[in-house]
Amino acid sequence: MTAAAETVRESDHEHCGCCGRQLPKSEVVELGNTPGVFICVGCAIWAARRAGPAAALRQLRFTPLGTLVRRLAGSSTGAGPRAAIPILPSTDLDRTAAFYVAAGFTETGRHQGYLLMHNNDVELHFSLEPTDPAPGQCFIHVTDALKLWKQLRHHATAGVGPIADQDYGLREFVLTDPDGNRVRFGSPAR
Repeated sequence: MTAAAETVRESDHEHCGCCGRQLPKSEVVELGNTPGVFICVGCAIWAARRAGPAAALRQLRFTPLGTLVRRLAGSSTGAGPRAAIPILPSTDLDRTAAFYVAAGFTETGRHQGYLLMHNNDVELHFSLEPTDPAPGQCFIHVTDALKLWKQLRHHATAGVGPIADQDYGLREFVLTDPDGNRVRFGSPAR
């Protein structure tokens, strides 16, 4: 392929600022107050479904849909980070969803090899990687790690490791999913 053809091909696509996928320009929309930032149809639909009509009316300013609406309306007050969301690999999205539902998460979106899970304000994303991916890891601050650990153990959730107080002042445990991803939960040691 020539450099000119490659340039044309890349200019016909944009990256979604939410899920990171590169898509044809016809499948993304540029956010109003953030030139050069695009969101795909799938992520826009996910945001709308997550907010729901009642939530959109009650808490519009706190939902992803509210952020999108403010940006489209040109009333965004800043460009700083809003959240960091890990994207962990999965060889089987159905198995991953079942595992995290058993751990208290809710499946809130799925499209084209991508899975979104939520537990209150905590959001985990999973990308389908059909061949042995290297496991990922992340840390989630919780209010009471011991209480969560006991709940997971009570429900016989697989992959729950031991809990321990660390020398840096946190009480932590690790939840290891079927793909080897390690989600570490921690709260201040009491």
